[in-house]
Amino acid sequence: MATHRLIVFTEPKPGQEAAYNKWYDEIHLKEVLETEGFVAAQRFEIAPSQIGETGANTPKRYLAIYEIEADNIDVALEKLNAGSGTMNMSDALDLDSASAIAYSAIGDRQRSV
Repeated sequence: MATHRLIVFTEPKPGQEAAYNKWYDEIHLKEVLETEGFVAAQRFEIAPSQIGETGANTPKRYLAIYEIEADNIDVALEKLNAGSGTMNMSDALDLDSASAIAYSAIGDRQRSV
């Protein structure tokens, strides 16, 4: 089975950070993980320390990484898209600034020894 990652960059609407984080952690991740092929998810916040200057290239403050196990990434993403109409979306999410990028593994996962 092939492995993939869906990388999602998001921001809360101004003044709605607490509601956004509560919704994402308690509702949205679980709903996405109900989609066939989506096997794990984890959220991140941009770290205060970076390598080099990010300047104007600073990405969104929040990142979610969804792990997908599917022979065909197109099918998994189509299933997520089809189910999105029934998901509980939050008004605290700035949808206009959100972006998502899917990646497919090209080699085995390596770990430190």
